Amino acid sequence: MMAKNRSILLSAVVLLFATMACIFETTEADSTAPLPQVAQATLELSTPEEPSPTPVGACSNIYLPVRTGAAWNYKVTGFVNDTFTRSITTVTANNFTEQDTFSSGVVRKVEWRCDNGNLTALNPPSGASASINEEGVWVDFQTTELTGVTIPASLIPGAAWTQTITIEGTQAIYQVNYKARNKITSNCTAIGNEPVTVGAGSFEAMKVECRIVMDINLTIEDKPNQTTLNLIVTNWYAANVGLVKSVTTGEGLDATVELLSYSIPPQ
Repeated sequence: MMAKNRSILLSAVVLLFATMACIFETTEADSTAPLPQVAQATLELSTPEEPSPTPVGACSNIYLPVRTGAAWNYKVTGFVNDTFTRSITTVTANNFTEQDTFSSGVVRKVEWRCDNGNLTALNPPSGASASINEEGVWVDFQTTELTGVTIPASLIPGAAWTQTITIEGTQAIYQVNYKARNKITSNCTAIGNEPVTVGAGSFEAMKVECRIVMDINLTIEDKPNQTTLNLIVTNWYAANVGLVKSVTTGEGLDATVELLSYSIPPQ
């Protein structure tokens, strides 16, 4: 039973970080717990429209330069250790596609929606599926509800916003299938600008604190089982650069993401 509970928690963590793109996208990395290594995690995306080389009004946000070819290199330390490159591969008038390539070889894609500078990560797009395979654990989910924004157009001290995503599907643990419904709610507040130093340099960055509540509902032997995870994620965004640092705490899942280098094409 303890092994099963551990696998349920692992699946929840994989699902959390596979669906909250803006906050933390590192479950595909090797684990130091040790947790089973993810073999592959790919989000299936809808076919994009013809790309434009630079963002058009709807995708313009000072804290995330949406430009085709923009790339950021990150280092992850904590309950996982890895490096990855995040790049913007496609930009259209109202959408863009982001790709994370981990040193372990895993590639993960996320589509975003733009609305007057409000950016929302679609993880995966409504109706699409997210499949994750691990040793002894297999997860296949669909997004059934998605509300709120990931990065608002007006990111000023005191600004507050919420994003909620509901995902339903099946997860197999040691060859036994379980139906699951998981709801992830992120309540974020912009704290204010402060200096941050990472591998890529020193920045004056907007500090954003997000409180994440993840409700995991799993049916085991026709009986509902519920678990709740509470995390605090603190992000620092530098104007015209993007995310420079992210710190996650809570539930034994402490981890830090730091920007090592970046390249953003001119407009």
